[in-house]
Amino acid sequence: MENALVSRPEKSTPGNGLLASLPDLDRARITKDCETIALVAGQVLAEPRGRMTHAWFPAGAVISLSVGHAGHGDNLEVALVGREGMVGLPLLLGGSVSEVLATVTSPGNALRIGAAALRAAMADSAPLAQRLQRYLLVALAQMAQSAVCTRHHRLDQRLARWLLVAGDRVLAGELHATHESLAARLGVRRAGVTRAANGLQQARLIAYRRGMLMLLDRKGLEAVACACYAADESSYRRLMRPRATA
Repeated sequence: MENALVSRPEKSTPGNGLLASLPDLDRARITKDCETIALVAGQVLAEPRGRMTHAWFPAGAVISLSVGHAGHGDNLEVALVGREGMVGLPLLLGGSVSEVLATVTSPGNALRIGAAALRAAMADSAPLAQRLQRYLLVALAQMAQSAVCTRHHRLDQRLARWLLVAGDRVLAGELHATHESLAARLGVRRAGVTRAANGLQQARLIAYRRGMLMLLDRKGLEAVACACYAADESSYRRLMRPRATA
């Protein structure tokens, strides 16, 4: 699944939106223990049953979370994480072992913090702990939605949903996405992805040239996508809004 999603580099890199939503003092509390790391496409941040020593807050990079069957090399993507979230959910629950494969699919920066420093920051900052716990709920809801999507929805709907999710997270307006990599992410055969992508291109919703994919009509893609995309957006807004208005 290496190089499945690559955005063109930007002159400036945004911060992580999850951390940016914190009050100033609480954001300073955690960022003082973070270091900025330039991630490259294909870099593995966590492996199934591997020990997690750090959490990652993307600030330009996009990271794929995937799971596989025991004894098989193929993995199915269950989430894409960009600047709206973090990688390292087990650390929020006191765990230290990853259950997913976390792979960088779009290069860019991320803020990295050690497990002990993250837990100390959460203990010192109630707003930080609450924010990260709420994001954990978001991530669980989105992974559950992905399972429903894989089981019940047509391939063209799932592909449109994936393109919208990816487009929300990359910095540039173009994606490098081969039919092989898309098929691996969606857990289907390449021929099926080719048919679905050709249909979206004929409808002028996307353009695909030399491995570069452009989203031409987001509203049109939203009309094709299954309801899972809207459900993901709704759960994020509902669960991540300020506690006082929840």
